[in-house]
Amino acid sequence: MNVLDRVALSTPGERALRAVVLVTPLVFLALIPIGGGVFHPVFSAVAVGLAVLVALLPEGNAALGLVLYLGVLWMLSAPEPLGGWTLVATADLYLLHLACTLLSYGPPGHRPDATLLGLWSRRSVLCLGAAVLVWLVARTVDFLDLPPSGAGVGLALVVLLGWVAVLTVRLARDGAEDAG
Repeated sequence: MNVLDRVALSTPGERALRAVVLVTPLVFLALIPIGGGVFHPVFSAVAVGLAVLVALLPEGNAALGLVLYLGVLWMLSAPEPLGGWTLVATADLYLLHLACTLLSYGPPGHRPDATLLGLWSRRSVLCLGAAVLVWLVARTVDFLDLPPSGAGVGLALVVLLGWVAVLTVRLARDGAEDAG
């Protein structure tokens, strides 16, 4: 089955998600100059090309490439990295990611059930809430204008290592339950 067959066999919901995959990068590119950044036509054209590729093949690795590309473009273009527009751009990238994730479940024409959609709605609230929390902490640390600290970096790395250990154990437990 080729790419155009997949699009032709998709449900109206899948077509709407493919439209989200096309629109969210355009909104993201519009947020760069709105947030005071510099618009780069060549880099933006590459992003639009990647968006079209991802809309046609959302289950592939091109979606990850597009999200990373847009994130790096924001880093290079945004004059105020912790401004309020950063939260809007974060939500936009999350919508792109969510649309690609939902499109990658099953073959064309597959409709996700209510349980899966409920799971992703809860995950979405948690992810966006965590993004706001991280943004608030970063704004607070930026406001305090703290001097560089090796102890602070070490503490942050210990917290990160603990978080990775908890997730590794949890994912390994889930994987063992799925296998057995």
